[in-house]
Amino acid sequence: MKRRCLLAALLFAATAPTADAQEGMGKLSVPQLLELAKATYSGDICWWDTVEANTEEFGSWDLTFRYEYEAEDGPDRIARLYQMPCSYGAYNVGSLFFFQTEFEGLVPLHFAQPELDIEYDGDDDAVVKSIGVIGFQTTYSLVNAEFDEETRTIRSFSRWRGIADASSSGTWSFIDGHFVLTQFDVDASYDGESTPVTIYSAAGR
Repeated sequence: MKRRCLLAALLFAATAPTADAQEGMGKLSVPQLLELAKATYSGDICWWDTVEANTEEFGSWDLTFRYEYEAEDGPDRIARLYQMPCSYGAYNVGSLFFFQTEFEGLVPLHFAQPELDIEYDGDDDAVVKSIGVIGFQTTYSLVNAEFDEETRTIRSFSRWRGIADASSSGTWSFIDGHFVLTQFDVDASYDGESTPVTIYSAAGR
């Protein structure tokens, strides 16, 4: 216990926020964010012409937090979340996210999500026999994603087809300075009804 307290104290001393560092976190303009995204994600994964025509869909939010090891009455840390569109489909829009702190700088966000093993009843994709989780992977883009400032969560909703009777949705919560997957729901049955089931849920959240 003493070693952990000492380590936490040293970590806090090394990374405690300062006024200069917080003031140095200048907010990126839309052109700057677009340039950063193009440099980070080269190639054709984003529809750049369409993205440039929809700059009103760019968003940014400031968050304050303290790490769990920091004193409750200590100074708040500052973080900034950026969202921008990347890909466009008939009923799905994929978004990129970037995250900025005074300690880590500005980095792209990738999101954990389960890799699914879905078994249907023969050729009938309206009847799901089982949904298993092989493991977890990360994705750089979230579909139909929204950030909720009140709950400090990012939510996604991916329509597997237009009527959304088959879909997947995830919730990533801002915890201890990071976005953590706390719930993932799947409706794998193409049966004309919305009947999602929770595949993963963080205990106690």
